[in-house]
Amino acid sequence: DIWAQTFHSACVRILRRDIDRLGYSSSFTIYDAQDSERVIKDVMGELNIDTKAFPPKAVQNIISRAKDSMLTPEKFSENASGNFKEEKIGEIYKKYQSRLKGANALDFDDIIMLCVNLLSENPDVLSYYHRKFRYVLVDEYQDTSHAQYLLTALLAGGSGNICVVGDDDQSIYSFRGATIEN
Repeated sequence: DIWAQTFHSACVRILRRDIDRLGYSSSFTIYDAQDSERVIKDVMGELNIDTKAFPPKAVQNIISRAKDSMLTPEKFSENASGNFKEEKIGEIYKKYQSRLKGANALDFDDIIMLCVNLLSENPDVLSYYHRKFRYVLVDEYQDTSHAQYLLTALLAGGSGNICVVGDDDQSIYSFRGATIEN
């Protein structure tokens, strides 16, 4: 099999096959940015958090960066200890994530994060993909996040046959968590 796909489309295929191991149904829905922002606003209303003090779009971006760094709501809150703003965002993140799971929905950042979790926590699933992919090639590697780095390392870990192509002078997604250090 040759899968010439984006990280997200490959992860969706992987998740559709085995996401039940993470407590979701394979018929999960993927929320776009507007859906996610609406859920965050609803959660903030339930928690009585002022949207002027914590603009939902900014909260959404912080949660997105946390997911790119593979930080669960619990880990995010643990790291926020003592910082009022981050503690509040941690509360929002936890309830937001619970709301998504209750709706059998993923946001765009969950796609990679949950795929990494699935492969990390289920050696048999990872072994299946090691047999399926003898070679891993990633283009535009300079624009990968920490989660994408972990995914690539997991998939290539079976054979060690990996080739990445990137140019640090062309890195354009650092605002989205991409790091040339990968």
